[in-house]
Amino acid sequence: MDIALSALPTLDIGTRVNGVHWLNFLGPPVLDALGGITGLRVRLHSPDITVQEMEEGRAVVTLGAHPDAGDLEEGRTLPAYRELARVLEPFLYQRRYLPNEEVPEELRRWERRFLD
Repeated sequence: MDIALSALPTLDIGTRVNGVHWLNFLGPPVLDALGGITGLRVRLHSPDITVQEMEEGRAVVTLGAHPDAGDLEEGRTLPAYRELARVLEPFLYQRRYLPNEEVPEELRRWERRFLD
């Protein structure tokens, strides 16, 4: 579950996706841009990923049988999460920082944890 720390991200997120999670609910226009349910399924190959069609042109993408935090030290890098992140990258919300705002490197790495 993702809980925003403030209302600021909701002001400019628009139709972008706020990240990759165990359950990912997609709808127009993101799903349409990916070619609908069929286009999304063609892009996803991991056996741990399921795409279920919902009403009104929406879908839920499930990454594995249960939530998994992963563990880099144990080699659990969450490949299904990484695969979906690559597919959704053009649509992922990227928080905007103020020009003089210092952003810790750990925060930048966390925001791109499934892409880098």
